[in-house]
Amino acid sequence: MSKRVWSLDRLTWVGFLAGMSEILLQVAGKRGVPVPPPPHTPAVMGELAASIFLHPMRVTRRMPRELAYLEGARRLTLRTSAGELAAWEWGEVGRPAVGLLHGWEGHGAQLGAFAAPLLAAGFRVLTFDAPGHGDSPGEECSAPLMGRLLVEMQGQVGGFFALIAHSMGCAAAAMAVVKGATVHGLVFLAPPVSQLDRVERMCRRMAIEAETAGFFRAAVERRTGLPYAEADMFPVAQQAPCPLLALHDPADDSTDYAATERFVAQWRGAQLVPCPGRGHYRLLSTPEVVRRAVEFIAGLR
Repeated sequence: MSKRVWSLDRLTWVGFLAGMSEILLQVAGKRGVPVPPPPHTPAVMGELAASIFLHPMRVTRRMPRELAYLEGARRLTLRTSAGELAAWEWGEVGRPAVGLLHGWEGHGAQLGAFAAPLLAAGFRVLTFDAPGHGDSPGEECSAPLMGRLLVEMQGQVGGFFALIAHSMGCAAAAMAVVKGATVHGLVFLAPPVSQLDRVERMCRRMAIEAETAGFFRAAVERRTGLPYAEADMFPVAQQAPCPLLALHDPADDSTDYAATERFVAQWRGAQLVPCPGRGHYRLLSTPEVVRRAVEFIAGLR
């Protein structure tokens, strides 16, 4: 009797794992992530989940206004440890540079609305497509990787006076300033809280079983090269490495406004401006958001 019950329980467990594995396998297929051969053990599926997590869907199509932003820019190539990245620069060489950092599955031109006002304020402006995004090569990306690349880029671009970042780009900027990038200030647009938070959301969304989730978390830490405790806004906020202006829609359904309130409260001298009705992306082309960001950066000179 006990053997029969064990067999039924085992079949139920195997069926559950197969269902959970099927979700990951389907998502991998849709995203173009290579699927490992069977057996699909929790360790194998954890690595596959990490591959999905770190693999952006490449979006190369730009909106007409984004193409217009780039018409006045110079096309550059930035040589980094992750390969040669596509970049664009506006303004006179020798002016202080403001970097524009896009978010997950975005591209540099998304922040192009900031370029002309920054030029008028006396700055040079630089944006780039992160690895695996836009026109840049690569299959994997993460906020820790972008943060390390920002530190590498300082010598090529003559340093950054300030950074304006959106979503995942905010996390990258925060990591960069505690890992060696020197800036006078940061502007965060709809910032995330932590790498771990994104991992946990994926676990819930894809119904990833506990053992597989453990391998998934370990794989993301290993492959991004940064422990979760360091890939988090709160430790950076406690250091308050430079002045910060954050702008965020309280109803943003991609990043948590309440979490932004908490870490901004811990960042000495930081300011949070609520931007109701602007969502996660419309912030980037909202004139009032652009004006506030440029005035904040100009006030740091």
